[in-house]
Amino acid sequence: MKPEESEDFYDISDYHRLRCLGDDVNDILLVVLKNIAVGVGLFEVGEQVRSVYLNEAYFACVGYTKEQYRNSYHNILSTLLPEDAVILKECIGEHAPKGEDIQCTFRGYRADGSLNWFEIHGVALENRNSTNPLYLTVINNITEEKNYENSLNALKSANAKLMMQEERYKILEATAQGLLFEYYPDSDTMIFSYNFPDNKKRREISNYSEFMVTSPLVHSSHQQKFKDALWGACEKETEGNLEYLSLVSGGGYRWHNTHYKSVADEDGKILSVMGLIEDIHEEKMEKNNLNIRAERDGLTNLYRKETVFEKMDEYLKENPEGEFFFIIIDLDDFKNINDKYGHQYGDEVLKKVAKDIIGLFGETGILGRFGGDEFVILTRDMAKCDVEKQLNKLKETNRFSAGVVQWCPGECIKDIFDRADHGMYQVKASNKNGILFCD
Repeated sequence: MKPEESEDFYDISDYHRLRCLGDDVNDILLVVLKNIAVGVGLFEVGEQVRSVYLNEAYFACVGYTKEQYRNSYHNILSTLLPEDAVILKECIGEHAPKGEDIQCTFRGYRADGSLNWFEIHGVALENRNSTNPLYLTVINNITEEKNYENSLNALKSANAKLMMQEERYKILEATAQGLLFEYYPDSDTMIFSYNFPDNKKRREISNYSEFMVTSPLVHSSHQQKFKDALWGACEKETEGNLEYLSLVSGGGYRWHNTHYKSVADEDGKILSVMGLIEDIHEEKMEKNNLNIRAERDGLTNLYRKETVFEKMDEYLKENPEGEFFFIIIDLDDFKNINDKYGHQYGDEVLKKVAKDIIGLFGETGILGRFGGDEFVILTRDMAKCDVEKQLNKLKETNRFSAGVVQWCPGECIKDIFDRADHGMYQVKASNKNGILFCD
């Protein structure tokens, strides 16, 4: 060895320092290839990417035995995810004609069917047997690194999303007047933030699921739908509104509306459920009053024609085994009353009859004014003798003709009405002021 070629002349990683082993390069390669912990492959690039040489570590890296991998010797791309095989082929196709090195990451299937990530580094070599390029490559299984990277990115994304939601929550907390809340499923903690001009306090409740049972803030009739909404929002990302009666300071319940939204990480795990609770009691009461006024006849306060049939039909469907009687009542000679005494007096007569009907059937029936001087009744849980007794009491102070039919299971209100109406007209055609029970 020349003086200038002594060991100290070369960097520690320079291959010239191996000259002390002599010229037996084969022995050096054999030791390296058998003991190196990464996959080494020599590939010929043609129509397919063909294996020329693979070391033992290569099979451990890609997850196959030699026998299992035999069918892929002539096309190593066959074990890759199809879209990633395209990426690797394009990488080789771009650099091989120029004799350039390659570096690429891709996904491939192991023998057990699992999908792993791999990284390949290749150096272009001269092919002495054909014009196809050769690549001496080192292949690493980087699945753990990729999984860690993906988990880290997901965590960063979830953290960014949570921070964004927290910023929104802070803005909401600063601007929205009402009661804000945020529930954390992992710790079962509920935080209420009161945002009123004279009340800015914050309340934290641990073990909230237990608190809902022992000290419910929600009315008992609404507890189940409240729980369903909260637990549903904890299972998957959800946004919605819920109206319910809630206990207020000083006692008593008021109507509230909660707009809620759950926040999830990249894997769909719910991190929190947040929202705004608003008192809507006055609006709810006004709406209920409007609905009542829309459903009720303004003169008699009985259900209007359309509404009473809907109520009757609903009740029959919900109670298919009950005993019911349908009654239609038509006042006798009511036109003469209007003509003789005027419509104002006639209205007073209708109001009196309605009051009498309510007094006799109000607790056990669905009552309505069908129109003009006609009234309809659906009795609930009354025997025929009791129905007849009440109608006779009504007849003591009022003149009318009535048709009565017993409901048959499965029969609709229209059919019942037709049968009762026919019976009522039979009474009208005879002596009036009577009651006819129709079969």
